[in-house]
Amino acid sequence: MLLRRPRFDLNMTLVRRILKRRFFHGPSQQPVDASQPLPTKRDQSVYTLHEDVYSSRSGPCKNNRAYQITEIVMEVHRVSRYREVEHALRLTDLKQSLYDEGKILMDKVLVTLHGDEHRQRRSVESQLFRRNFFRVYENDVFPGLLRDTLDQFLSGESADLKELGYRIMVHLSLSFAGIDRIDGTIEEADAQHRLLIQLGQAATIGQYKGDREPIFQEIRDAIDEFRERFFLPSRARRVALINDYREGKISDEALPRDILTILLMHNDDLGMPDELMVREVAFFYLAASHTSVHTLVHATHELFSWCQRQGSSPTDVVKDTHQLQRFVLESMRLHPSSPEAWRRAEASVSLADGTVVPAGDKVVIDLQTANRDPEVFGKDASEFNPLRQIEGRTSRAGMSFGGGMHVCLGMNLVAGTLLRDGEAPKPDNHQFGTVTLIIKELIERGMRPNPDQAPQKIEASERDVWASYPVLF
Repeated sequence: MLLRRPRFDLNMTLVRRILKRRFFHGPSQQPVDASQPLPTKRDQSVYTLHEDVYSSRSGPCKNNRAYQITEIVMEVHRVSRYREVEHALRLTDLKQSLYDEGKILMDKVLVTLHGDEHRQRRSVESQLFRRNFFRVYENDVFPGLLRDTLDQFLSGESADLKELGYRIMVHLSLSFAGIDRIDGTIEEADAQHRLLIQLGQAATIGQYKGDREPIFQEIRDAIDEFRERFFLPSRARRVALINDYREGKISDEALPRDILTILLMHNDDLGMPDELMVREVAFFYLAASHTSVHTLVHATHELFSWCQRQGSSPTDVVKDTHQLQRFVLESMRLHPSSPEAWRRAEASVSLADGTVVPAGDKVVIDLQTANRDPEVFGKDASEFNPLRQIEGRTSRAGMSFGGGMHVCLGMNLVAGTLLRDGEAPKPDNHQFGTVTLIIKELIERGMRPNPDQAPQKIEASERDVWASYPVLF
């Protein structure tokens, strides 16, 4: 809205102070409580400004005229039915916006890119995340990492499953992100575990309800430490190996198979500055770990609860790894690591129900509600039922891995092969996923709930996240 400015002498300065902000909705102009969430219809924010006029000769004098500036606030559109969510995730004019508050780490990493820049980087990085890559990791790399981690950190009769899960996933995520363990000490592992937790706050800061500034400072410090202590040495080693490869001294088999190596090999095309490459590698490091640990704890809890209700034993369940995988996928459906996907319209788009979303408006794609759609998953869609029959080509994990251009690259690593209704597993190349294999190993080592310490969830987060999950062995 264009305002007419009052005239002043050349020796006067206009200082404007916002005195009051009031929210109005619709033509009735009735005040709305500003502490409440914005309505889903198009709103207006009305600001009342007061002008203070200062004279260099006579000091301040008051100009009693007040003005109003009216700005349009975006409308929020919510999509929660399963088929409509599928459609919305495929709309290429809807840009990722879930991580806007966490730009300190998430700015211009793969998951926040859009359009040609996203397609170019994804095409480069997807060269690593092919099915044979996941099979190699699941069959050849992961068993040793899991065994070594448990032997090192599972020394007593009690443990926190969430912390133990991070210990396991740190090693795996470091391996394919491209960060080396320099000396292999427990102190180093502790530092990498701590940095993982600190960096991971950037992805969920938008849903945090408390004071965010201390968290932002913690993330800044973590990025600096991650870069200096781990990224730069890992980068230097890979640059040397790539130079040896290009000079014919080593074969491509000697090159590490990880994200950092892929980025360095293609950096002439990508043109990524070091600070962006740090964030990109850190993103893959934290993304795989946080989502896997989230799923690990929820799936274990559902397994324990199911067995208690059914009068069965977790040990009997894990004897059939295919059956255990169905438990994990059903838990993923009920507890997606990201319950919502947020998008912002880059251009006017039409949703599946015919709603037209103008450019600039926000679309909240409710994955958790969609995953409990009774039209797709039956009348008991909100209940845990690993024996559930799902017709058609709907995934047993629902939309927990997203869809469209931002579908999760590491889906097969975490969840394994996602069989559709009536599809039989292929014994020679079926993947069970790392979460299923972790639970199987832990149950076979005697893991059970700790009856004296109840698990706790994080109350300060809007996400369904466990703070701790005490177990015994």
